[in-house]
Amino acid sequence: MQIIMFKKYLLNVLLALFGLFAGGQVHAAWCDPYGILIGDRSMAVTSNGSTDISDMLSLSNSYSYTQSSNFSNYTLQCWSGSTTLYYRNGINGGYTVKFTNGDLDTYIKFTASLSKSSQTFTGFVNTTIAASTFDADMTLNAEVVNGTTYDATTSGSSIELPVLYLVTSSGNSTYATASALRNVVSTSAQAASASFSYVKAFASMTVNFLPTTTTCVIENLAFSLPNTTVFALKSGDYSDSQFTIPVSCSGSVNSLATKTFNLRAYSNDLVDTGNYIIRNPSSTSSGIGFQLFNSAADPIKMSSTFDSSATSLASMTKSSSLVSSLTGIDIGARYKIYDSSNLSAGSVVGTMVIYMEYE
Repeated sequence: MQIIMFKKYLLNVLLALFGLFAGGQVHAAWCDPYGILIGDRSMAVTSNGSTDISDMLSLSNSYSYTQSSNFSNYTLQCWSGSTTLYYRNGINGGYTVKFTNGDLDTYIKFTASLSKSSQTFTGFVNTTIAASTFDADMTLNAEVVNGTTYDATTSGSSIELPVLYLVTSSGNSTYATASALRNVVSTSAQAASASFSYVKAFASMTVNFLPTTTTCVIENLAFSLPNTTVFALKSGDYSDSQFTIPVSCSGSVNSLATKTFNLRAYSNDLVDTGNYIIRNPSSTSSGIGFQLFNSAADPIKMSSTFDSSATSLASMTKSSSLVSSLTGIDIGARYKIYDSSNLSAGSVVGTMVIYMEYE
């Protein structure tokens, strides 16, 4: 008798389940996200960290990398049969960000691709789908572009990009464009408390971009002039020497300088009123110094301190090519009489300092 009652009870349960799925109480299958850590249903949100792309865009105009959506703290709880969810690209068509945190405004256009477009999930009574099953790969491409139009701007170094939305069939038609999806949620913080009726999961990719200021390193260089005679100098026969001062510049965006600057020269050893002739007290000669000249043989005017009136030895304009524009300064030196009434032979010693003047 007990066995018969058990069979009858089991039959009632099966009939009840049949009525649940076929008899009219629930007509459609569905899947809801479930937060493992919070113990409740909630929109699934990515657990990814940020990626710094500053160095990658220093000498190149583009960079790409791939991350998983990483919904590791969530599952899908599926009921009543099969349902299809759709993977939507939140920056489809491109998403340009204006970064104002460097020496110049930088416009970076972000595009993305997803490894999945849709996926069908099947559940009967509260079937648990692990994150590894509904995760997808996201590939983000960052490209430095010219222009003045943008979708977002930041004065900081970080931007969160809304890349992946996992939506229902109704959500797929209701939010037909990427901008419509972004109006629902655009950050992980918003997604954590948003309705999951249409959007089941949201994954962003956070990038850091802080370009390095253009700077140049100028190597110290000692040079010697050939020996000559006072008679030769009085006759106008100038012995000279030509050389190149190596310059190494770094700090760029897409190989372009972030600042406009000039390389100028000053000396504490100037002995003439025109600021052309150098000689310091350790020299043993009299009335003679040396003069620097550029590649065109024009004399280089210096200053006794940091002064923009000094001759520019080299310059670079913001957004010009940093790689090919400046690798060295061609310069020359020659003996020069500055006091013809007091001439005597000996050594001529002097020092010049090259400095970088930013505009």
